[in-house]
Amino acid sequence: MQITESIRTSFEEVRGHPLRSFFTLIGVILGTLAIVVVMSVLDGVERGVWQGVEDLGMDGVLVLSQRKPSDPMERAKAYLSHGLRLEDQKYFEGSTLISSIGPVGETRAVVTAGKVTRRIDVYGITPAFVAIKGRKTSDGRFFGESDIESKKPVCVLGFKLKEQLFGGDKAVGQQVSVGGRRLTVVGVGTKFNMEFVNDDDMRKETGGVYIPFTVYEDMFGRANAISYLLAKTDDPEKSIDAEDEAAGIVAHAHNNIHDVRVENVGKEILKERGNIVNILRNWRIVFFSIAGISLLIGGVGIFSVLKISIGERLFEIGLRKAIGAGDGEIFMQFLIEAVTLSVVGATIGVGCGIGVVKLISSFFPAGLPVSLFGLSVASGFAVSMGLLAGLYPSISASRMQPVDALRA
Repeated sequence: MQITESIRTSFEEVRGHPLRSFFTLIGVILGTLAIVVVMSVLDGVERGVWQGVEDLGMDGVLVLSQRKPSDPMERAKAYLSHGLRLEDQKYFEGSTLISSIGPVGETRAVVTAGKVTRRIDVYGITPAFVAIKGRKTSDGRFFGESDIESKKPVCVLGFKLKEQLFGGDKAVGQQVSVGGRRLTVVGVGTKFNMEFVNDDDMRKETGGVYIPFTVYEDMFGRANAISYLLAKTDDPEKSIDAEDEAAGIVAHAHNNIHDVRVENVGKEILKERGNIVNILRNWRIVFFSIAGISLLIGGVGIFSVLKISIGERLFEIGLRKAIGAGDGEIFMQFLIEAVTLSVVGATIGVGCGIGVVKLISSFFPAGLPVSLFGLSVASGFAVSMGLLAGLYPSISASRMQPVDALRA
């Protein structure tokens, strides 16, 4: 009964002094609202960043490309190497670190569908490219080994290119002309998350077209078909070891003529992942601190209003003590009132925070779910602040002598 009565008294105080209650609770409301919104936004940003990094498809990836030897002696013996070729893939079959490798041809050509014409990037690929970069389709499929071997005239459109050529119409099954060659569309790529990771290669892919590597060879010539080889290690942490192994393999295959550059893209991605983790952690600390200051101000407001309330109810305290109320009962009454005030503020703040998150979620392509962690932290912090703010006033009220309280 004592707890119920203390809660009832708290709400009576809120209703009896609405303006004072508003200014008391505004800090708690704003603090909890800020924590919910900030934590939800940061979660949304973090998810968008990691999705963008995932869409890059460069974790543990090595890029092997042709270059001229830098050493004069090697340049003199350059005839001993045939340069970067499809045959170089077979030397990686016994590799302990390289799990996948495949050729990529890249050039620009004109694509036509109906009356729409675009100059775009064309990628000659194999299923290894799809596996290495984790590419998927939003409609249809990517081509398989049988399509490569039979030189099937098919293609997969980038998501943006599909919209440019066909708009809202279905593209799978339609025919397009790429560099003068009629190809059947068998798939459409996915839309990459480039909101926070805006990469040139991603933009080019989403606006380009993928074709089987064997078809690419027929269209643009076998001699210059390979732009680079993509290789991947399943353990990104061992990308440096994989780089050394790849460099050794191609050097041996090319009679120790170092005419192939091994670029460790996976190492750079791994480094950037660490930087992103640090940046996001620092953002959380900064924004959480700002929101915490608002809650601290709310706690000061609860402390102040409780001191004022005690000053206005000295006669009530003295009377209750005179008829037998103990120090503990008086202490619990005012402490419960302080916690009730913080709970009311936290409830309003959390409700407003959820509303704000729902309102701004439309600005995030992947949506913006309400952070459950933010809700729990905001509520727990607000209640704890009310508890701490109410301790000293409650102790002061409980230690008053009945005679002094009644005389005051």
